[in-house]
Amino acid sequence: MDSLVRLFRNGLYSFKGLYGYLRPEIYVLVKVINPIFQVLFFSLVARHAYGNIDITPFVIGNAFVLCMYNAFFGVGVNLVSERSMGTLKILIASPANKFKLFVSKSTFHVLDGTLTVFIGLLTGIIFLNIRLPLHIMPHFLLALIVAMFTACSMGLLIGSIGLITRDINLLLNVSSMLLMALSGVNFPTEKLPFFLEKLSGILPLTNALKASKLLINSTIIPYEIVGMYILKELILGVFYCIIAYITLKIMEGLAKHRATLDIY
Repeated sequence: MDSLVRLFRNGLYSFKGLYGYLRPEIYVLVKVINPIFQVLFFSLVARHAYGNIDITPFVIGNAFVLCMYNAFFGVGVNLVSERSMGTLKILIASPANKFKLFVSKSTFHVLDGTLTVFIGLLTGIIFLNIRLPLHIMPHFLLALIVAMFTACSMGLLIGSIGLITRDINLLLNVSSMLLMALSGVNFPTEKLPFFLEKLSGILPLTNALKASKLLINSTIIPYEIVGMYILKELILGVFYCIIAYITLKIMEGLAKHRATLDIY
C-alpha cells in the first residue's frame, strides 16, 4: 500500500512540475480547446470526403489519438526536463530504480490523457450527434485504458533515447505523426500497403481502435474478437515496457561513457 501511495505522490509532483508554469487559461487552451477543434476538423473532413455517412468511427479514432500528446510529449520528455533542470546527473547517480521512477511519473499522464479523450468524445456527442451505447462502456473503457498504457510505454521507450541525443523533440514529433497516419484513425489500416499494414499492427492504438470501432459499428457485438484486439494491445504495451526498460539501461550506460548527460 505504501508503494502505491509513493507511486501516486511521485506522479502528482512530476505532473505539477511539468505543467505548473502554465496559467489556467493556457492549460484550457491546450488541453480542452485544441482537442475540441482537432476532433471537429478531422471528423468534418471525413464527412466531406466520404459523403453523408456515420462519422462515429472517425470521432472515436481522433479522440483516441489525442492521448499521444500525453504519451509522447508528456511521458517522453521526462528525461529532457530532468536534464534542463539540472537534476539528471543526480538522478542517474542515485541508487533509485530509474525505470520505476519514470513509470511513476507516467501515472498522471495516463489520467490526464484519458480525460482528454473523453473531451474529444464529448465533442462528438454534442456537436456531431454521435451515440455511445451504455452497454458497451465497460469494454470501451478497458480498450481506452489499455491503449493509454501502450502509448505511454512507447513514450517511455522514445524518452529513453533522450539520454544520448538533444533532438528528442524531432523523434517525438515524427513518432506522433506516424501514429496518426498508420493506426487507422482516419481510414482503415486495410487500405495501407502490405508492409505499412503489418507495421500498423505493432503500433499503439491500432488494436484498441479496432476493438472500439467493432463495439460501435456491430449490431451483434463479437465480444471474442473485441477481447482479442484488447489482449493484443495489452501484450504490445507490456512488450514496449520491457523494451523501454532495456533501452533505458543501455542508454544510461552510453550516456555515461559518452558524457552526454548534460548536452542541450
